[in-house]
Amino acid sequence: IFGRVFGRIGDAEKARENLERSVELARGSDRSEAVRALLTLGYHLEVSEADYEGATGAYREALDLAVELGDLPSQVELHAALAELAVTRADWDEAAKATDASTELAEREGLTGKACFPFVIRGVLSWRQAEWDEAAASCRRAHELGEQVGRSEIAYAALFWLAATLRDSGDYAGAESELARALDLCERAGLIPQSLEATTARAVALALAGRGDAARGAAEEAERLTERLSFPIGEAATGEAGGASAEDPIAGAESLAAAADAWQRLGRPIDSSRCLVLRAWRLEEAGDDGAEAARAEAEQRCEELGLGGHTILA
Repeated sequence: IFGRVFGRIGDAEKARENLERSVELARGSDRSEAVRALLTLGYHLEVSEADYEGATGAYREALDLAVELGDLPSQVELHAALAELAVTRADWDEAAKATDASTELAEREGLTGKACFPFVIRGVLSWRQAEWDEAAASCRRAHELGEQVGRSEIAYAALFWLAATLRDSGDYAGAESELARALDLCERAGLIPQSLEATTARAVALALAGRGDAARGAAEEAERLTERLSFPIGEAATGEAGGASAEDPIAGAESLAAAADAWQRLGRPIDSSRCLVLRAWRLEEAGDDGAEAARAEAEQRCEELGLGGHTILA
């Protein structure tokens, strides 16, 4: 509980210390509690510290214990958590495999509430294929189930990827609307790291919709969040938001190039490729001679990530 509280108020170091201590105590006394402690630690490392390798280790240890104990509900959740991490590094085969395992367990055991976990990743996998209707349907179902069972982090993820689906299919207003809902959920549930991510995405959606002033307002809010609470994604997120919304498109393109590098260093290549696409858009907007080369670079990066032809700009 202390780990969760410190995580919610943005003290990542104390959160990790408490969660690691919780895991240590549980390992020696109650393996069922160890599963829950490892799952919570993994979530913290993933969301608050961008330590995807550490999160993977925690989730895998928890999954091994859950299998030994026959803890099927935790297995559903952990397979989905590993699928989400596979998406982060654009490992689509592993993401599909883990999602299938999560879905099969949830359906076989009648764990309807737990189905919200794999539904999110099924939406992401459809998004990857530019199957917009299927992606939106899966995300809406995940959000519905997440709200029903009180899993705010899953309800948020569903809205975030629903917004990505709408944005990438050209519905910028729809994307902004879903991100506004996501931010409202973040405020109610205290999902602080997610609020920075959603604010950045909102700035991008508003910029693409041609609402420059509103986009710059969202970018300024992202900066305020980053200054108030130190999160690893801060540099990349604020660079992306500021770059997409900057009044000077050339300056914006430079900021987006830096943001692409920052996302790449964090181990989030999909986010990096998105910034490259946005950079090309800003250079095209400025009529810059380097726009064509920037577009080719962005398309090549998307192709390498298994997103061939799938960019956020038609």
